[in-house]
Amino acid sequence: MLLIKNYIKKSLLIAGFFNLLSISEASDKINSFYYDFRSQYVQRFINSLDAYAKGHDVELDKYDGKTNANLQLTQIYSVINTREPLLINLIDPKLAQDVIDHVKPYGNRVVFFNRKPSQPILDSYKNAFYVGTKGESSGQAQFEIISDYIDYTRNYDRNKNGYLDVIFLQGEENSPDADGRTSKILKLFDERKILLNVISKNHDNWLAQVAYDDLKNQISRVGANNVDMIIANNDVMAIGAVKFLNTIGYNTGESNSVSHYIPVFGVDGIPEAIELIKSNKMTGTVFADFSALAKVSTILATENLTDEDELTRKTWYKVKNKSVLIPFVKFSDFKDYSKRTYPISFH
Repeated sequence: MLLIKNYIKKSLLIAGFFNLLSISEASDKINSFYYDFRSQYVQRFINSLDAYAKGHDVELDKYDGKTNANLQLTQIYSVINTREPLLINLIDPKLAQDVIDHVKPYGNRVVFFNRKPSQPILDSYKNAFYVGTKGESSGQAQFEIISDYIDYTRNYDRNKNGYLDVIFLQGEENSPDADGRTSKILKLFDERKILLNVISKNHDNWLAQVAYDDLKNQISRVGANNVDMIIANNDVMAIGAVKFLNTIGYNTGESNSVSHYIPVFGVDGIPEAIELIKSNKMTGTVFADFSALAKVSTILATENLTDEDELTRKTWYKVKNKSVLIPFVKFSDFKDYSKRTYPISFH
């Protein structure tokens, strides 16, 4: 029995030694996990990641979670023993603790992106980091476009009731990104002292069809003439809104007038939204720099550094509290749809 115990102890020491060797140098392979390959956001990130990895001789293995949390955990657990870095787009941020608990014995580098775990979870493991964008930051950038649009159109109020009548199309309930974006915009409207009438702010779960149905219900309830603006937490829902507006002769891009155009704003900068903006059917969007996201994610995953100042020098982006937040880019195309405009009342 003593011999067996000594053998086990010796084996564990050897395993620990090789574990240290495996993480002592930068890795040239990353296992990347995504919540759903069908997501346009995910596809844009993958395309940028592929391009950056190829240019820096980094091998990528990709796994599609198909929005199934159990499947994603199984995929992650299947490669942990390789001790290779893990780049994880969590289906549910609550899964992060399970991931960290399983990874710790092996010492894998873990970079979460897009969906952020809680700070205590990141702090609990020295090799865990987060790359993404701050929900409030997208709300700030989105509001800047909205504010520019209001100034450009002389703050028109389509039904002359003295308020900006707005429909919010929100992401899933209790989503930090959705809540952060909407809350920030509401706060900025208040700071600018614009009288706001929130017609609705339903959770449309990031989906075009749900947003389409939501907008259809709201317009049937209040009338299109009583909607001044539509603000969506992502481009997919904004696209759903535009598609419904097209069915009632609004936002067609042809001979638009103030009576047949409602400004629609989104987030993500997906190609379809950009094309709608260029064709004057949608108004603006904001999006993260996907090239920067890919670069920072790859560096954080492959480098064996934990000092935040050193990582900042490596990535050229500020690493703070084990996180890197990439700034948003704004894209919009304003058109004067009518010579006649109506002012919005201010406090």
